[in-house]
Amino acid sequence: MSSPSPATHAAPHAALGSRFGWQRNTLTFAVVVALLLGLLLPTTAVLLYDGQKTRATAMEDLKRDLARATEVMALSLAEPVWQVSPDLADPMVKAQMDDPRFVSVQVIEPASSAPFLSQQRPGDAPEADLVLSHTRPIQRDGREIAKLTVHMSAAPLLQAKQAEVWRTVWRSGLTLTLSLILMLWVLQRFVLRPMTELTGAAEALAAGRLEQPLHVGGADEIARVGMAMERMRQALLSAFEALRQHNLNLEATVAQRTAELTTSNAELSNALATLQKAQRELVESEKLASLGRLVAGVAHELNTPLGNALTVVSALDDRYKQLEAMLAGTVQMRRSTLEELARDTRRGQDILQRNVQKAADLVRDFKQVAIDQAADLRRDFDLAKVVEDVLVMVEPSFKHTPYVIETDLTRGLAMNSYPGALGQVLTNLLMNALLHGFEGLPEGAVRVHCRRLHDGEVELSVIDDGRGMDESVRRRIFDPFFTTKLGTGGSGLGMHIVHSIVTNVLGGQIEVKSAPNQGTQMLMRLPQVAPQRGGGEAPELH
Repeated sequence: MSSPSPATHAAPHAALGSRFGWQRNTLTFAVVVALLLGLLLPTTAVLLYDGQKTRATAMEDLKRDLARATEVMALSLAEPVWQVSPDLADPMVKAQMDDPRFVSVQVIEPASSAPFLSQQRPGDAPEADLVLSHTRPIQRDGREIAKLTVHMSAAPLLQAKQAEVWRTVWRSGLTLTLSLILMLWVLQRFVLRPMTELTGAAEALAAGRLEQPLHVGGADEIARVGMAMERMRQALLSAFEALRQHNLNLEATVAQRTAELTTSNAELSNALATLQKAQRELVESEKLASLGRLVAGVAHELNTPLGNALTVVSALDDRYKQLEAMLAGTVQMRRSTLEELARDTRRGQDILQRNVQKAADLVRDFKQVAIDQAADLRRDFDLAKVVEDVLVMVEPSFKHTPYVIETDLTRGLAMNSYPGALGQVLTNLLMNALLHGFEGLPEGAVRVHCRRLHDGEVELSVIDDGRGMDESVRRRIFDPFFTTKLGTGGSGLGMHIVHSIVTNVLGGQIEVKSAPNQGTQMLMRLPQVAPQRGGGEAPELH
């Protein structure tokens, strides 16, 4: 009995591949490969890069937070150490130990061999290379009374980041699988099958079988091609009939073509109107996204002063509990204790005042910038002050990056213009430098400079020392929907909005100078008195 040939074994696989379009020379195979390469390779590269950067970023944040926490604890523990009251110091230390990054806290007096206070987080010791320590003297009245040593670990933050990375991997895998399945189904139902029908119809037309009508369902591009082929078949029949009858119906044919052209023009007009509406909506979305970035930055900056204020309030609460105990008679009241309480209250009040004032300044600056960008009102303002207000909102985005913002601002440049529109321009340029100019660079700086050109005009420039751009990108940078990050979140409208605002709203000019690896210069010439706009409203961007 003869065994089946290899061709017999390959036949079922070939039939299955033919059904789903998996041959290497098919559109389905090309789309699947493109999807796999387009998702897997960038995702893998991003995950590897994040893994390398996360550790360094976590250690930098830990070092900064360790120094700040040690300083605050040294100030808070000065009084309990002076009073030799571990019971007063213990709640303060425990409040800090609630942060999982704290490993141990130890207070040692110079004249004592045993520690005044020592707390160690239970459990296994974290990795040694993830632990940082900081020692700071505890002083009272300018004299060192003890030493505070704090150990903190970056392990909790890294563990949370790793968990987030794995969740991202699972989501990406699930998304890719579902995308492949849906794409295969869509290709088979809406592309491959109709194209097979169109191929058969084209072959019939080529063979001269004009009597067989062409039926293609749906209303997509393939269906429109089918309808065009059907119209072509009918036109050929009409032409052959006209030749056979020697009766040219030229006027009827012209009228028919005119009606078809009118219909096509109407469809094109509707499509253009739809596209313009979508573009306006994208512009508004870009404006709201810019304001959203400002909100996120202010919220991040408010965490530090409010956290410091909360720590001082907790310390003062403990001191007032001690006073209540003395007033209740459970603890003997002493003059020295009352004086110390008064001094602590004054110091706490100073710390609270500085931190609350800082938070209030942030809220005030954000309120002014937000009102300007939301209302887009014309008013008198100092150019340097508006630039500084915008930088306060943008700097949080640069805070945890190796990139810095430098300023060289000329004071006293009075303007009568639209600070909200100007703030949006400056925000877009700075974020464009962060996202595009410094991409992949270990460090960089962007400088904001303003100066008076002559009577009635000022120059505002944003200059970075980043990657720069070649001439082909520089020429198209202000084109709508042009972006070098297509498919990765770029809308292609940021620089188009910048150009439209500078020229149409602020009445100025903007020039771009750039070369590969030579950085980028954005130079704006603005009138100190902006031109009047019809109805007081911003013009629509097209």
